[in-house]
Amino acid sequence: MKGNDKAIDVNFLTSYYHQDGNNSAVQGGIGNEELIDAASILVVNIPLDSIRSISVTVGADFYSSASTDMIDANLSSASIKDLRAYASLGYQQKNLKKGMTFGIRGGFSTEYDYISFNGGLSFAKEWNEGNTELNLQGQAFIDKWKPYFPSELRRTVSIPTEKRNSFNFSASFSQVLTKRLQVALSGEVVYMDGLLSTPFHRVYFSDATVPDIERLPSTRLKIPLSIRLNYFASEYFVIRSYYRFYTDDFGIQGHTASLEVPIKLSQSFSVSPFVRYHTQQGSKYFAPFKEHLSTETYYTSDYDLSTLSSKKVGLAIGYHPVFGLASGKLFRRDIAFKAIELRVGYYTRDTGLSSYIGSLNFKFQF
Repeated sequence: MKGNDKAIDVNFLTSYYHQDGNNSAVQGGIGNEELIDAASILVVNIPLDSIRSISVTVGADFYSSASTDMIDANLSSASIKDLRAYASLGYQQKNLKKGMTFGIRGGFSTEYDYISFNGGLSFAKEWNEGNTELNLQGQAFIDKWKPYFPSELRRTVSIPTEKRNSFNFSASFSQVLTKRLQVALSGEVVYMDGLLSTPFHRVYFSDATVPDIERLPSTRLKIPLSIRLNYFASEYFVIRSYYRFYTDDFGIQGHTASLEVPIKLSQSFSVSPFVRYHTQQGSKYFAPFKEHLSTETYYTSDYDLSTLSSKKVGLAIGYHPVFGLASGKLFRRDIAFKAIELRVGYYTRDTGLSSYIGSLNFKFQF
């Protein structure tokens, strides 16, 4: 199938994630955070001709969470186990003479307590025989919550809206500087409005015996900026580095740095050790268990919004044989299994949360 512009590319990714900790936001910043998530995603790219293609993505996550099981205190709630399903459809068209690509996509996601619809537009422009590229993307997410409140508060609390909207605009610029060095700069602006708090997160106060649900502002502006440098040291050795700065009007500022070093051990086999470090200044709306005052307007005890630092280390292993893993027939079409990639990682942060994840990616073409 080499050289076939109409070959269909298929990626199937499956993963397993497990975490544990003792800062459950459902219980006001204390309690079991154990969570298990098994996910699968299928991405299919179908070329219609040399300039047009469509992409189809479908996926599902099945999780079990000890934390959300405590929405109903000391009882088993419907949310202890749930399935998140999502799908999207995209269309791309190239203008080969001008080096431009236009795209449009739409999709949805659903879970037990929300449904989300999304759509987006993209534009890419290449210069210098593909050595310079500008990418622009705009997306909108229209969500609606089905609110679940903590069992003891259901008759006393309410929320101002069940809707949440997110609007994202991103721009990236990549440049091949030399035969060995590539750089990419990117920035994004995210504006959110509506219900930005989680209705089943509890908050406990130092001056009151009755808790409340998490309360956060109805708007949020997030701005991440990043730079990526790839250095091709040799045919068998690459250094991929990345840095991101993040800020938002909740008061969070974060710095993330990562390094990955793919090493080609043979023509078909490669390993890629990686490390990632993240630190952030927490939100002005965060305080631990029983450290908020009930007179405050906004409050959360979700440690994702706290001051923290985290580390992630791992290894990716790829097997990409020149002539594929195997071949055969499916629906009267040739099918070739092209590659298998295994990726494992271990994550810790100084709030006590730890997790590990393993994923398998199967690539084939027909």
